[in-house]
Amino acid sequence: MSGVTADVDIEALGLLDGLEGKARQERADLIAWLLDRGFDLDHIRGSVAAPLMLAANRVLGDDGDYVSAREICETAGIDLELLQRLHLAIGLPRIEDPDAAVLLRADAEAVTGAKFLLDLGIATEDAVAVTRVMTESLAHAAAIMREAALKSLLRPGATEIEIAEASEELARRAAPMLGPMMEDFIRLQLRHSFAIEAVNATERAAGGLPGARMVTVCFADLAGFTRLGESLPPEELEHVASRLAELAHEAAVTPVRFVKSIGDAVMLVCYDPVPLLAAALDLADAAVANDLPRLRIGVASGCAVSRAGDWFGSPVNLASRVTAAARPGAVLVAESARDAIGNAQGFDWSSIGARRLKGVSSEVKLFRVTRLG
Repeated sequence: MSGVTADVDIEALGLLDGLEGKARQERADLIAWLLDRGFDLDHIRGSVAAPLMLAANRVLGDDGDYVSAREICETAGIDLELLQRLHLAIGLPRIEDPDAAVLLRADAEAVTGAKFLLDLGIATEDAVAVTRVMTESLAHAAAIMREAALKSLLRPGATEIEIAEASEELARRAAPMLGPMMEDFIRLQLRHSFAIEAVNATERAAGGLPGARMVTVCFADLAGFTRLGESLPPEELEHVASRLAELAHEAAVTPVRFVKSIGDAVMLVCYDPVPLLAAALDLADAAVANDLPRLRIGVASGCAVSRAGDWFGSPVNLASRVTAAARPGAVLVAESARDAIGNAQGFDWSSIGARRLKGVSSEVKLFRVTRLG
């Protein structure tokens, strides 16, 4: 035991409370290891969960250095109200006392990095929205990266110190590449977005974006997913839903856009209904080829509004309701989309009549579509 550790009564500080036997000894060894590596007791005690990942988190920016909101505002040149809004947008707690040094410097500086959006001339509301949506997306990415990292680190019988050392080394190797990787991905997505959302003559004449535009929306969900959950372990169930999202991404070839996955369902959208319908049929075929449960797919057209990468409006609601009315393996198209598609080649249509759909005020004429031949 080093001199640093010898001066600390780990047991008396309550850092081992609730642990017994081997787990208690491993935690004591881990805390001694952290102290020897320069972590102070407040940093260890303040770790949200077990201090197992403190060493890795230090590599990623958690060095225990805390600052006040006032200090960050003065350094970054932004007002307290904006800092508060950005703070909440990335999921951090509300700032109660602007003069209290309670903000992890790395987190606070990450928030102020969004100020460059304002410097580019982007409106405050839009800058906050961009920050919020980026955080939500990256939260999913971080969760998946954590799972992947732990799968590579965990070994039967590994001690807490062994896991802490391995996670620190992995973080050290990964940290330099995280920024460039994320930058490459956001550049790719921006190029893709601008290619799809080309500025048209109407937008140029109006000097702004329209409130709504004509789009075609598709939902696809896994038939019998709830029953499947009763027979499959959660890990396999998640794999099925994840595989559907992968296939939807593959089917969403430009100009079709993958919007989101919602549990056992995915959403696609396109300004042109023909490639969207082709993508829907491709997705149905891909599900069968990959031994997934058959898909129920619904398609509708109409005016919708795009906000923060998502879509809102009557065709979104209608496509969802049409999907719920579809039988497993069927692609159903509402009359609005059928009219928009017109006489496009390659599709075989059959009318199934008008249906009363939940949440839709009037009956909707529905058509089943397959590939011609």
